[in-house]
Amino acid sequence: MIEQAQQLRVKGIREGLLITPPSEGSFETLCAQLADELTQKGSFFQGSRVALQVGPRPLSKPQILQLQRLFIEHNLELWAILAEDATTRTLTRELDLAIRLAGSNTDLDGNTLAAEPGIAADGKEPANSPNVLLLKETVRSGRSIYHEGDVVIFGDVNPGAEVVAGGDVLVWGRLRGLVHAGALGDGTAVICALDLNPTQLRIANQIAIAPHEPGRAPYPEQATIKDGQIIAERWKS
Repeated sequence: MIEQAQQLRVKGIREGLLITPPSEGSFETLCAQLADELTQKGSFFQGSRVALQVGPRPLSKPQILQLQRLFIEHNLELWAILAEDATTRTLTRELDLAIRLAGSNTDLDGNTLAAEPGIAADGKEPANSPNVLLLKETVRSGRSIYHEGDVVIFGDVNPGAEVVAGGDVLVWGRLRGLVHAGALGDGTAVICALDLNPTQLRIANQIAIAPHEPGRAPYPEQATIKDGQIIAERWKS
């Protein structure tokens, strides 16, 4: 039976997903919580790269391999384990997994550096930090972005790229790939772009494919669900 003292947390990051399970409880409980979360939200997480933040919890080599197999069973890639325990970090490296995130407040050995002003010593964001993933880049073909909150992209979403968000999606550029807003069932989610010409749009359980319009002059648009279907309209300030 899964212990309910704390909940597992999932956050979208630049590299994919950051999953933080409760620091307390047995390894069997950890695996059960992960399996339950991945089963419930499998379609949302599918294909993601995962960093698992285990904190002070020590892991043995067989346990790390078991976690790898669990993620593979759900079509996910475990690429990093973020641990405070030195032995766990050593075992993680021996299995060719990363032990830190790019740009994180740790050295190459995963040791926490001195906190910067305005950042907590444990690296956590302030409690009132908005659940928004902000990307200042072009999302290129073959790349997938997953986030449980809103996604804001200062750049283009190219054909062959995919953005999946639990909330709204705002693209300050050309949207030509696939975007799914309200992926966890929010029918009020909105998709906005300076040039809305996607291969496919999805909001909650509704799907729309943009018509082919050669020579179309781009203009800002927003897509929402109206009368049971996705409607794109000029984006009014």
